[in-house]
Amino acid sequence: MEGSKAPVSVAVVIFRLVDTCYGLPASAVRECMPMPALVRPPGTPPPVLGFFRLGAERVVAIDLAVLLGLRGWNPPDDAAMLYRPLLLCGPAAGMKVAFMVDSVLDVRQMAGGVTALPADSMPEGGWLVGDVELAGGMTALLMDPDRLLMERERQRIEALALEAALRDALWERADD
Repeated sequence: MEGSKAPVSVAVVIFRLVDTCYGLPASAVRECMPMPALVRPPGTPPPVLGFFRLGAERVVAIDLAVLLGLRGWNPPDDAAMLYRPLLLCGPAAGMKVAFMVDSVLDVRQMAGGVTALPADSMPEGGWLVGDVELAGGMTALLMDPDRLLMERERQRIEALALEAALRDALWERADD
């Protein structure tokens, strides 16, 4: 349905990845936060920057540009990550995820519907919904937060989180 419009009236969190503006429905983003100290267990796949604790929960931090193939993988650079915010999302399939983006620009209301992209420009996985007009004349590519991670990626992250939790438990018992 090239060029079709779906009537939607929601707020969108606008952020930049590489040189493009993207958006996520504001309802999917719990908060925008600075980069905390991360733990990166051995065997962690490239897009995963590491894990951090948020209260009693373990949250995975993912470089969204690397995950989506918009930028190549480089080992995490603490100095560079200090200036890149995390969008805390979830829980998606029972797991909280924080996506590192290059910058967060604004939260804006959609001024119109979502314009579907041509089928040949849609990325694999269906994570891109289409082009959206925002209040103030801005446009962004709208993402589907439920399709950013594939099921096998979720399973791998859950397994890493479980291994880290088991390792933490060993150390906690040693302190008793």
